Amino acid sequence: MKSNLKKTNLTYRKLKLSDYYQFKNLFYKCFNKKISFNFFKWRYFGDKYSFCYGAFDSSRLVANVGMFSLKLNNRNQERVFSRHSSMVLKNYRGHGFFSSLLNKVKKNNLKKIRLVIMWPNKNNYANFGIKRENIVQKKYYIYKTILGSDLLKKRKTRNIDELINFKFMISAKNNFFLKDFNYFKNRYLLYKKQEYFVDKFQYKNFESFFILKTNKEGLNKNYVIVDHFGSEKIRNKHLLNLVTNQKKIIFLSEKKIKNNNLKLLNYLYFKIGFIKKYGQKEKKILHGKKIFLGDTDIFMTT
Repeated sequence: MKSNLKKTNLTYRKLKLSDYYQFKNLFYKCFNKKISFNFFKWRYFGDKYSFCYGAFDSSRLVANVGMFSLKLNNRNQERVFSRHSSMVLKNYRGHGFFSSLLNKVKKNNLKKIRLVIMWPNKNNYANFGIKRENIVQKKYYIYKTILGSDLLKKRKTRNIDELINFKFMISAKNNFFLKDFNYFKNRYLLYKKQEYFVDKFQYKNFESFFILKTNKEGLNKNYVIVDHFGSEKIRNKHLLNLVTNQKKIIFLSEKKIKNNNLKLLNYLYFKIGFIKKYGQKEKKILHGKKIFLGDTDIFMTT
């Protein structure tokens, strides 16, 4: 079959909501995971910018790339796209179909976009045809605490709906992505909000807030730190408080940590690909900036 695929003429277009079952089937075949219609609609049809672009063999979806719209936390609040749901049906890999798909997305939909955010997975390291020297990459580590008590049951956590009460505190100069109240509302209140809660930590006159996600693992539960707002001065103290006292806390680290209470779960690669206007100053684009697990789809229940 592979030899015959070289002559296959695929058609390329944006997906519609009515393409959900095609998307669902391809997602399951590529990742062995189910994906809900609500997630598909929320993630790729929740605003006028985000979209999915697919390659079809006749009427069958065989490759897809999802482009989620975000803004950078810079002076111009520059719009960028984060690449998700990159997948190609197994028999269609190795023939350049996915590269053709990405090229069509760049040509038809990203003409005014300067850079693309990529979260490579083991099945797909395609770089949008961007040269390696025009890509900034950083490696992160995902850890889980092993020991400790169930501290979160004893301390007073907040319902995610209480975000509105902390609206004035939701801003941070060192976030890589622009995160105002609208961002937090769209990200944590519009899709499966029952899975999220807020943990508050106070030290002297400072207040720090982590947004955590309840992540089911069989019959057990983990607690994933997906975002932060409030005082940056005590953020690390807040994290240390959780990591030291609470078991099954999952968090992202910029550095590798040696600690008997921590288990390394995985690595995370964060790529920034510059499509145009790339200069030496851009190499420092991540300097002093923070990303969180909430910026990815890794622990999202779909």
